[in-house]
This record gives sequence, C-alpha cells and structure tokens, in this order.
Amino acid sequence: MREVLSLSTWRLSHWLIFLGSALYVTMYVGLIPPAHDVMSWLASRPEVVYAFREPHFGRADALILVFSTLFLGPLALFIALVFLVFIMAVLGGFLIPVVRWFRMPEWVANIVTLALVTTVAYTSRETWMPTTFWFLGLLARACRIVLA
Repeated sequence: MREVLSLSTWRLSHWLIFLGSALYVTMYVGLIPPAHDVMSWLASRPEVVYAFREPHFGRADALILVFSTLFLGPLALFIALVFLVFIMAVLGGFLIPVVRWFRMPEWVANIVTLALVTTVAYTSRETWMPTTFWFLGLLARACRIVLA
C-alpha cells in the first residue's frame, strides 16, 4: 500500500490517468470550460472565420491541415522540447560555475535557468501568442469542417 501512495513509483500510465482525472474533475466543476466551448471559440476568431471557404478545395485544404498536424505535430513538439532542453543546458552550464562560486547546490542553477526561460517566454508573448492562437483557431476551424 505504501508503494501506491509514493509518487516516485508511479509509471507513465499512472500519471496519465491522474492528469486525465484531474482535467475531467476541473471541467466537471466548471473551473475550465469544456473542450467543445474552447474549440468553438477558437474556430470563431476573426482572423480564421473566412478560412477554408473556397467551394472546390476548402474541405480538401482543411483535411490536409488536420492530417499534417496529426502526423507532423509530434515531431515539431519533440524538436521544440529538444531545443528547450538545449537552451536550458547551455544556460545552466553558464550558471553552474557562478553557483559553485557562491557555494550553493547545483539545483539552484536549474531553478534560476527555468525562471529565466519562463520570464523570457512571458515577456515575449506578444511575439508568439498571436501566431499560436491563429494556428489553433485555424486547426479548430479545419477540424470543424472535416468533421461536419
């Protein structure tokens, strides 16, 4: 019984079940909106309302976008994750001598590096957030057209 309560012994399946259950409970309670409402909001954004309206190739374009995203999306996410790990390793490599000079543990460099990367992402959100919302809206609109 002690092994079940210890979080360090959980496998990937345990974590996925826990995260899925937590997401379901938060949606059931109303802390976050259901996925259907979020998809409708994204698909009705002004910059993507007129996407895929071409009468001959609109549905085919939507299908190509959904297909490409499903198959190339995990590769793009993996590349982004590798890039993030690389950036954190380089910044951590610069900070570890400084942290050792102050006689602090090395995990302090990891926390400072993560805080620095998070701060840069937050302060530059005007650059990447509109493009992300545009793509998610385009994908939601394409899914709506393909499934209709």
